[in-house]
Amino acid sequence: MRPETNPSPLHPTVDTLFGNPCHAVHAQPHLTPQAQADLHGLQQAVVAQWPGAFHQPPAHSLHVTIYPVVPITDGFDKNAYWNEIGGPARALLEEFCADARPLELRFSRLQVAPVGVIAIARDESGQIERLRERIVDTLTPPTGMEHRRYDMIHSTLARFSAARPMPAAVVDQIEALPVALTVQVERLRIFRETLFPCLVGDEIVSVPLGRAG
Repeated sequence: MRPETNPSPLHPTVDTLFGNPCHAVHAQPHLTPQAQADLHGLQQAVVAQWPGAFHQPPAHSLHVTIYPVVPITDGFDKNAYWNEIGGPARALLEEFCADARPLELRFSRLQVAPVGVIAIARDESGQIERLRERIVDTLTPPTGMEHRRYDMIHSTLARFSAARPMPAAVVDQIEALPVALTVQVERLRIFRETLFPCLVGDEIVSVPLGRAG
């Protein structure tokens, strides 16, 4: 929640990529339909606070990104890059999962960001952080680019579709909404995204954590 001493409105950044074709590949936890439905319920509570301002991804597209193995950013040959790192990426995930165990993502709060509203989670096992580190240390980034390092686990519930300023009071209302959602994760996957944000795509590989399930 923002301090009461700062009444400035939020000036959103409209997500112009929403619904457009794209080419990206992500390492993700596999979310069950029930987990996605629960996240969608949070989304609906969010958009009710400021109607008409958000793109609302359907439940099936709601996701958590561990790492963008092939980033959404343009400027390089994505097919050639995937052909180079696809095999090592699959091997890395399979090796990691063999030594890992099922985990819990505990969503506990909402945050209004410039591009939308995110639900923030914790992984108390530390396994997501370790996988991110292993990806950065193992896979070569695209030519001329550097790996990004991520320290937050989140799911983007809604993305701004309108640029009208959001009053600070509305930001506070959204961030004060109660969140207590625990998501059980028993598999990790590599997902190819072809319509942003994960509206359409295909699962390249799905691997059980510690042979769960």
